[in-house]
Amino acid sequence: MAAKTAMALRWVQDILDLYDAYDEIIRVSFSECQSMRQSIHDAFIEVINSNSRAPELLSLFMDDSLKNGLKRKGEQEIDHLLERSVLMFRFLQNKDAFEHYYKLHLAKRLLLGRSLSDDAEHSLVSKLKVECGSQFTLKLEGMFKDMQLSSDLANGFKESGAANADLDLSLSVLTPTYWPALAPPMSEEAKQEMQSVEPPPGILRTLVEEFTQYYNHHRSGRRLAWQYNMGNADIKLQFGTRTYELNVSTYQMFILSLFADIDDLSLTTTEIQQQTRIPIEVLTRQLQSLACAKYKILSKTPASRDVGPNDKFAFNNNFKSAQYRIRIPVVAAKASVETEKEKSESMAAIGLERQYVVEAAIVRIMKTRKQMVHEQLVTEAIKQLSARFLPTPKLIKESIGRLIDREYLQRSPDDPRLYNYLA
Repeated sequence: MAAKTAMALRWVQDILDLYDAYDEIIRVSFSECQSMRQSIHDAFIEVINSNSRAPELLSLFMDDSLKNGLKRKGEQEIDHLLERSVLMFRFLQNKDAFEHYYKLHLAKRLLLGRSLSDDAEHSLVSKLKVECGSQFTLKLEGMFKDMQLSSDLANGFKESGAANADLDLSLSVLTPTYWPALAPPMSEEAKQEMQSVEPPPGILRTLVEEFTQYYNHHRSGRRLAWQYNMGNADIKLQFGTRTYELNVSTYQMFILSLFADIDDLSLTTTEIQQQTRIPIEVLTRQLQSLACAKYKILSKTPASRDVGPNDKFAFNNNFKSAQYRIRIPVVAAKASVETEKEKSESMAAIGLERQYVVEAAIVRIMKTRKQMVHEQLVTEAIKQLSARFLPTPKLIKESIGRLIDREYLQRSPDDPRLYNYLA
């Protein structure tokens, strides 16, 4: 997977380098000949869009640049990188697919604190806004706003004196309509069980309850739903005479807290699940990370990688490492090229979103024009939507059919090719 990701990043960089080379030739040898430049642009549009993964790869390239690629770069170099990335975005035909991936990558950068420069993040979104308008970047800007409001909320909570002084709490309160779904794929049953997860009794649960009360007092009328699957924590643990600082997921912190201050405690998978209410398929992966991977924070009986309901876990007092600070791997924490299954799921989500966008465009057109023949409506819809993606006549026809069924439109009784708008 790492090799595929490296090849994806290389593909985008090669495209940008090739464009820079042609740009230099046009500028120096052809005196900025506009017809030559347009020919080069047309060629790049064809080459880039011949790769069905181009939107994903460009978003992945921007993600890597904003996390790693800006190191040791000056302001002019950063601006050039962003300009060229936006230029390639301009060549994309399926800009809505890029938006799908960019929201996912941006959300992870913001929530995990992986971005190198807030200024670069805002600058890139501003450039995308110039290209496609405020509607395209509405949710991206909403994500930035949520992060700022979350910081203000967390500071207010600490200043209120309700926060435990022994814990350094960082919270992100997110507006669901702005943020993409970031949880790894799981069954519907597991999704329902996620809603019942809560911290084990103790200071963690008390902290959650106190912040919920604080939030409800200052944001009346809103409901706070805790998403523990996206959190992480830095905790200090003592193994014998040595102390280590571990970076773990929130679920892993819940599991480890069960063993705090109790010597020789042994718990089965079922007992851990009952106390944390973590869905079993999610709990299995968390326990494997803690007991079966490189860093064996917990000992497991029997000593196998598979986790069964009656397997026993205990705190591993014999754990040793040359590192003081240790990061326990979190599932799907690293951005990479999607598998074929993941790509299929993404395209299904993009396809569903396109249905809504096409239907909204048709309603807007018909509300203004009141009456149109089929061919004119298809042409006008393609014209309005081409800035985001190129809809097929078949997709538009299917959308018209759904709108007729829902009584937004009506076929003329005298001419089946003529549509009337129903107010």
